[in-house]
Parts: sequence; structure tokens; C-alpha cells
Amino acid sequence: MKVTTKIFIKQWALITLGWIVIMYFYNLITIWGFRHLMKENAITEYFDSGYIHYELWIQGILFGSLFTLIDKITDKQKIRRRSLGSLILIKSGLYLLSFAIAGLVTYAVYQIFGLLTQKQWEESVSYINTAYSISMLVYFTVMIVFMNFLIQVSRKFGPGNLIKILIGKYSKPKKENRLFMFMDLRGSTAIAEKLGHDKYSELMQSCFHDLTNVVIKYSASIYQYVGDEVVLCWSTDTGLKNMNCIKAYYEFIEVLKSREEFYISNFDMLPYFKCGIDCGEVTVAEIGDIKREIAYHGDVLNTGARIEKLCTPQNQRMLISEYVEKELPQNLNGYSKEMIGEFELKGKKERVKIYSINKD
Repeated sequence: MKVTTKIFIKQWALITLGWIVIMYFYNLITIWGFRHLMKENAITEYFDSGYIHYELWIQGILFGSLFTLIDKITDKQKIRRRSLGSLILIKSGLYLLSFAIAGLVTYAVYQIFGLLTQKQWEESVSYINTAYSISMLVYFTVMIVFMNFLIQVSRKFGPGNLIKILIGKYSKPKKENRLFMFMDLRGSTAIAEKLGHDKYSELMQSCFHDLTNVVIKYSASIYQYVGDEVVLCWSTDTGLKNMNCIKAYYEFIEVLKSREEFYISNFDMLPYFKCGIDCGEVTVAEIGDIKREIAYHGDVLNTGARIEKLCTPQNQRMLISEYVEKELPQNLNGYSKEMIGEFELKGKKERVKIYSINKD
């Protein structure tokens, strides 16, 4: 199963579960909490029959599915470029529409299977007044905006990082094995001078938007954007599995090439990124109060950054450390490996063997 498919299924499951909980909570505070005050009638008979659980699950699953589908459909580059506020408003409007659709489908299912008698339906409608309609609209509008906000904020922090911050996983420093890829735009100073700051910023926006699907496909996280440089991060096992880190870089290069016409027409050049990779043990900690984020500290980051800087003088696209090389399989399946020498890197006591990786 593809990584993107797994991510979609996981997202669908979490969102659907969330909406089932939201549906139950609404009924808890509007019905079950006041059940003892209600007169016995066709509606209370429906509540006590247990059929209401079918209603909550059907609506939760339907709306969760539509919610996830809308999120997937609107996950296009042109839409992703919009501001966080406009993204939330656009998607929230679509979610409200899908919520109405989920309600109609639920009613149709109840009618087909006879789960709601005509008397129960008529009495239910008689209880719906302006105040009840407004309260229901406000509640679900707030929940839709809140769920959408959580999804967008989670993306801003990076997949999985919002949960880690909320539960305080890294409130105390922890040691982990990580693999880092430093990617930098080649000739960035000359390009910036040629394009000017505004146009150069648009170029970097376009490049990093084109990187998004590659990051998702190869299970990476974006650790940092530093000017014209982006730092991708994996757990060491994930980064090396199926050569994810190598394939991610070369697929990004192919994505840029496939959009050559766009880049030439808008920026009069095709961006070219070089990269350096290193792996090893780092310390992970949650830092900051006003702007909180998860930070990595260790020699691995220094080494990876130094390796990336060697790409230009060595005229190479991708360079990796000996620590990464020893973890790679002998057969690279479509890629070639070559040791280009031992280098004395700033901050390292011993010289490090550096290898180039090229696509055959």
C-alpha cells in the first residue's frame, strides 16, 4: 500500500472518530442530559429504543468521510498557497454543505429501513424551533471550524508534531536516532540578485510547494526552512527504508523538471538543489514559550550541513556521510555510489569519508 494511501486512511479514521465523538457530545448535552425532564412520547420512545446510536454513527461516518474527501480534494497547490484564515473559511463552508448532505442521507437510510416511524418524525419536526436551529447551527459551525483549524495547525507544525507538543513528549530532552537531509538552492546569491527579493521569494515559495507531495510520499518531516535551504528529517530507520531519503531527493528534482516551463516563464531559470545527508543520535527537545517548536541538537546536523556545502566544489548533486553509506544496501537499484574522498569537516575531530549518489 502506498504511503499516501496509508496517510489518507489514517486521517479518515481519526477525523471520522472525532466526528462520532462530537455527535455523541452534542446529544449528551441536548438530549440525554435532560431525558429525565421529558414527557413520554414518540420521541422519548425513539431515544430509548437505541436507534439514535445508529443515527450518530451513520452521520459521524458519513460526515467524517466527506470531511476527509474535501480536505483531500482541496489539497491542491493553488489552494494551499492561500492564507491560513482563507483556507479555514473555504473549507468550513464546504464542510457545512457536506454536513447537510450527511443529514439528508441519514434521513433517507432511516426511511428505507423504517427506523423512524411517521409519528416520531412528525413529533421531532414539531420540536424544531428557531432557537434550537440556531443553537445546532452554532455548535456544528464552531466544531467544523475547530476541526479544520486543528488540521491546518497540525500541518504548520508538521505531521505528528502537534500531538507531541500537546502531550509534552519532548518537554524533557530525549535522545533519538535521526537522519537529516540539507537541501540548498545552487547559485542562490546570483539568482537573488537577478530576480530581486520579491521575485526570489516567489521562486522559493514555488519550490517548497512542489516539495510538499514528495515529503508526504516518502514519510519525511520538514524540520526547518532557512532562507533558500530546507532541512528534511526522518527517523533513521524510516529514512533508510527503501532508500526513502535518496528517492525523495531525486523525485523532487524530477518534479522541478516537470514544471520547467513554469519556472522558465516566471523566473527565467530552472531551480537546481544540491543536498547533503547524515544520520546518527541527536537530542530532541521542545523549546520556546512564545513560539514553541521541537528542536534537534547534535553533531549530525553540523555534519549534514557541512556535507551539503561540499556539493558545489565537488560538482555533485547528492553527498552522504560514511555513516549513512554503511547503512545502505549493496545494490542501490537504479542508483550508483562512489567515494569521493575523506574530508576534514569543521567541528569534527576526525576526517569523514564522503560518498556521492547519482541516479543511473
